[in-house]
Amino acid sequence: MTRSFRFGLTLFPVMGDRRAWTDSVKEAADAGFSIVTVSDHFGSSGGIWSSLVAAHDAAPDLRVGTLVLTNDFWNPSILAREAITADVLTDGALELGLGAGWAVEDYRATGIERGPAGERIERLDEALTILEQAFSGEHVRLSGAHHDVDGGAPWPGPVQEHIPILVGGGGKRILQLAARRADIVSIHRNLQRGIAESWQPEYADRGGFPDAVLERVSWIQEAAGERFEQLELHALILKVVVTDRRESEAAEIGRPNGLTAEQVLTSPHYLVGTIDQMVEDLLDRRERWGITYWTVVGGNDLTPVARVVEQLAGVRT
Repeated sequence: MTRSFRFGLTLFPVMGDRRAWTDSVKEAADAGFSIVTVSDHFGSSGGIWSSLVAAHDAAPDLRVGTLVLTNDFWNPSILAREAITADVLTDGALELGLGAGWAVEDYRATGIERGPAGERIERLDEALTILEQAFSGEHVRLSGAHHDVDGGAPWPGPVQEHIPILVGGGGKRILQLAARRADIVSIHRNLQRGIAESWQPEYADRGGFPDAVLERVSWIQEAAGERFEQLELHALILKVVVTDRRESEAAEIGRPNGLTAEQVLTSPHYLVGTIDQMVEDLLDRRERWGITYWTVVGGNDLTPVARVVEQLAGVRT
């Protein structure tokens, strides 16, 4: 049986006042989302853990999470301690999303060196081992190429028996690491250049976006083996536009990124059209790619999104 849909909203809590943040979280809950997440970008995101605890206080029925933390910015033992504490303070509602890191501007802001992609992925792999040990109550111990840790006696544990871990990326190596180690795999563009680009330059000559995403799914399936059926596949929805002028609106959206209307409409990162067309698009994407967990980026009008969520949240086939 196909996994059911669920929907999240990712927000950017650059704090001006508490009320604005809690109102945004309550709006997400009212729109039918099941989880609110925060990112780890300097300039567009605020503090992680206080934001998540405040979100839980504002809407206790929502799950909360990170989408995603930049692994290089976090010592894995300190990250484990913070995540466990956040899970306790949110009554077991935490989902932890991690990435190997990509944005050049974030590395400049922290003064942390942005190493080669392979090195960043190796560090993430070691961090996942430390996190898994800490979350399961094991003795935290690792002597690796990047981390040499001995945590002593087992640390206090989370509320959840298992904190779900999401790992995301766009390259083959990071997606195959996610397939082996994570519970949720987030399929994204390849961001190795360190800037947010369209899918277009990378995939113009590779069969279009549907084939590009399908190729990523094949990488995940290859690495996951028998555990593939237990994985939840995820993707971001960058922009949602309700219109009965689907083709012309898609062309307008795509023009700044060098995308045609067809490319926008077949990309996983846009929903354009009537509510019924959006519902059909998501059903088709689940059938084609197996993606069932969708996160809408904050800043979109949630009124039409709520109508899509209402029709699809929890729906299986």
